[in-house]
Amino acid sequence: MHGGHEHAVDEPYVIDIYGDLTAKLWAVEALADAVATEGQRLHEDPDAVTEQDRGEFEVRVAAVKARATDVALDITHRIFEVTGARATASAEGLDRFWRNVRTHSLYDPVAYKRREIGCHLLTGELPQPTWYS
Repeated sequence: MHGGHEHAVDEPYVIDIYGDLTAKLWAVEALADAVATEGQRLHEDPDAVTEQDRGEFEVRVAAVKARATDVALDITHRIFEVTGARATASAEGLDRFWRNVRTHSLYDPVAYKRREIGCHLLTGELPQPTWYS
């Protein structure tokens, strides 16, 4: 209504947000795919996996969790900027996506994942195996 364009798909602001969110999504998907490929290689010969291999892989998994959570939260709250006020109605249910992402992010807190990454990079410390790793 305020942008002066007949269709929302012609609004530069809308185009920019969709482009930004899509680029972030594709980047985190690529990271997740790369780490999954690393994990597959480890599973192909589990007897050859060292503590160092396992720990370094866990750090990469932690990075995926941290980045994917941030991107998912960004997408699920910014989508309302381009879908408009009607999209916030409970009948649409879009708010559930944000709530679900937020809930999952709290089960295995992202702050602890970032800590594992930071400790490994700064001191070489490997994360200890947990129920979440």
